[in-house]
Amino acid sequence: MPVCQTCNQKWPYSKAFKRIMWFNGGMECPHCGKKQYVTPNSRKRSASLTGLVSAIIIFGALILDLSLPGMAILAVSVFVVSILALPSAVRLSNEDKPLW
Repeated sequence: MPVCQTCNQKWPYSKAFKRIMWFNGGMECPHCGKKQYVTPNSRKRSASLTGLVSAIIIFGALILDLSLPGMAILAVSVFVVSILALPSAVRLSNEDKPLW
C-alpha cells in the first residue's frame, strides 16, 4: 500500500484505489492532507504491467487454444486482477518528479 512520505502513514486500500484510479497530478494524503505524487518508478511499473497483462492474455489464449468468449473471459479476469493489485505497488513522493 502507498505510504505517505510526510507522516509515514499507510493509506487504506479503498482510498488508495480511488485516488490512483482518478489520478490527475498530486493526491492528498488521507491522514495529514499533504500532497503526494506517484514516483517515476511506480509510473514505469504501471506501464510495464499493461504490457505484461497484454502478453498474458495473448499467450494464454494461444497456449490454451481458447475460443473468442474464452479469450474475453481471460482478458477481463487478468485485467481486473491487475487493476485491483495496482494500489499495492504504488510508491509516493513529496515531489512531482519527471518520468525521465
